[in-house]
Amino acid sequence: MKHAHILAAAAAIAVGMSFAMTANAEILAMMNYESKSPDSLKALKTPIVPQPRKEGIAIIDVDPDSANFGNILIDIPLPADLIAHHLFYNRDMSKIYLTALGQPALHVIDLSQNP
Repeated sequence: MKHAHILAAAAAIAVGMSFAMTANAEILAMMNYESKSPDSLKALKTPIVPQPRKEGIAIIDVDPDSANFGNILIDIPLPADLIAHHLFYNRDMSKIYLTALGQPALHVIDLSQNP
């Protein structure tokens, strides 16, 4: 169910980004990701090597006609103690606005600094 929400959110963002980028003919999706603890992955019944927690934002090419289809084009790492909750971008997609669980601040990521 959680994957369905992620895919739905990525698809909705991809549609919005494709309209804004029609001059480039790109269809991109933006999504936040986080690594899971070994305890939360036990249901997979595969050996899990403990790793440090990772959180970030990935820009993915979702254009089926693109040579980069399915690839992460940009990976913007976030601090491990930040639990990204909602992502929004401005009209020209030059900034990402991010809220985090348990933090009152609105984080702004300048995409011109993260090409």
